[in-house]
Amino acid sequence: MQNIKVKWPLNPQETVLYKVNAVYLKSTWQAKQGAICLTNERIVFETKPMMMFMLFGIIGWLLTKNKKTDEFQLSDITNFQRGKQGFNKKVAEFDLIDGKKYRFGLTGKWEDFDLAYQKAILDVQPLFSVK
Repeated sequence: MQNIKVKWPLNPQETVLYKVNAVYLKSTWQAKQGAICLTNERIVFETKPMMMFMLFGIIGWLLTKNKKTDEFQLSDITNFQRGKQGFNKKVAEFDLIDGKKYRFGLTGKWEDFDLAYQKAILDVQPLFSVK
């Protein structure tokens, strides 16, 4: 297994399981470029500033620092499904316990992300357990 680097602090015992470029679909008209990181505890979205791309092209965009903008705990997820936005059929949709919804358009293979998510969620202790 490869060691995936991130530029934000990890909690003790937290490991990054998967990282892929993505677009955070905040609304129909608002989106942010970046990467989605799946750890064994949470999902973190890192934003890449697009202004650097406009000013300095691809080199400027690659040299910019990633900024952690949104994150949520795996234990807060009540529903996960595959959705679509326009022609993109690789949209990860998350519903959280507090009613918030997150949508991420993913690059790469959907199956790879889905497999990593399913493995991560197996280790998460459910908030409510029925015995």
